[in-house]
Amino acid sequence: MDWTAWAQKIERSSGVDEFEALFAAERAFRDPVTPWTSDVRAVAEHTAGIFPDWAQRVASIRGGEDWAVFEWTGGGTYRGPGAENGPGFPVTMEGATVVEVDAEGRVTRWRDYLDTNEAITQVMAGLQAGGVPPVPAGDLTADWEAHFSDEPQL
Repeated sequence: MDWTAWAQKIERSSGVDEFEALFAAERAFRDPVTPWTSDVRAVAEHTAGIFPDWAQRVASIRGGEDWAVFEWTGGGTYRGPGAENGPGFPVTMEGATVVEVDAEGRVTRWRDYLDTNEAITQVMAGLQAGGVPPVPAGDLTADWEAHFSDEPQL
């Protein structure tokens, strides 16, 4: 597997359709606020609703024949709870992802690891700078969790 080319494909993908196209029909996705799900389209749609211009850069990637681990930096303009009606503000995150792929290089399993507190701290500061009354940190992740409560879980 050419993991460098695969990582470039991740970086070039934008939008819900392109993200979903990275995955095989049989798949599983999880991150710190999303329980295991096969509905990667819903994940991408919700992410686009919060960060309409989300972009991700792969800093390094290492892997074997059908698996890889990559470190990434991602960011976009936050337009989630508390910032729906304004211009939003930038949020940057760093993390690592473990993927497994099929013979065609499509993802069968994706698991993100990141410090959600880092993102929540940036969101809270951005909301405060915009004059939005403080939002409890739990409300920020509750919005995400509520979105996925009726999604197929594995």
